[in-house]
Amino acid sequence: MSDDVPDVVVVDGRAQSYSGNVHEELKLLLMIDSGLTVRRRGTTFRAAPGQLVALHPDDAHSGQPDDLESARWLIMCVSPSLIAEVATSEAVRYGDPVIRDSGLAARFRSVHGSLYRPSGQPGSALGRETEVLEFVSTLARQCYGSDGGRDTAQRVPETVREYLRANLSRNVTLDELSAVTELSKYRLVRVCTAWFGLPPHKLHLRLRLDRARQLLRRGTGIAEVAYETGFHDQPHLTRVFARAYGLTPALYQSTYRGTAWTGWAAR
Repeated sequence: MSDDVPDVVVVDGRAQSYSGNVHEELKLLLMIDSGLTVRRRGTTFRAAPGQLVALHPDDAHSGQPDDLESARWLIMCVSPSLIAEVATSEAVRYGDPVIRDSGLAARFRSVHGSLYRPSGQPGSALGRETEVLEFVSTLARQCYGSDGGRDTAQRVPETVREYLRANLSRNVTLDELSAVTELSKYRLVRVCTAWFGLPPHKLHLRLRLDRARQLLRRGTGIAEVAYETGFHDQPHLTRVFARAYGLTPALYQSTYRGTAWTGWAAR
């Protein structure tokens, strides 16, 4: 990541398989030397090498590179706060996550390359941030839902997500969520699953894991991370984390340096 564009994380690394991933950033991914199969909400999508993939915030998805030996990917994670500078988060949502636009893919590589530079390398901070903003603006113009309208189907998932995020360290019941959203429990589960691709309890787990990764990147001790994110203990966090990401919290933390990765790519 460029130090002067703190709302964007960039990765250039070996591609990995993953399952049921959820993140709060807009994640843009371009495969190098391999295709990628993405599964989201029961539908499978195929990205050829060199095609750009847009993975929405809070939308559960799984990915499988064709060739794990040679597959490499470029990733750019754009924070909601930066997206909000140019569009609503709902405006940057694709029905098909695979963007079959070679010009947009080339522009992504250019922006990614300008951000993925060693700390201190010459370059205009203003120029790099402007590049990102213009690129996200272009994405928003090509998406469906650019009117950014707010309705119940959107309001409820936002309420659920924020409530779960505010209560990561404890169990939350459907009764609580039903009271907060003013929906029946049955309707709540249906709306939540339709929006996120996950029922509330699985979404809560993914939010807890996402928070665990943030804390691990900051150097927080694994036992403390487990406590703050509602896991029973360190072994419980380690089992769930490894099952979700394919590596233990200790390995995840040890291979992370600042905002770049050595060997493993952020998911």
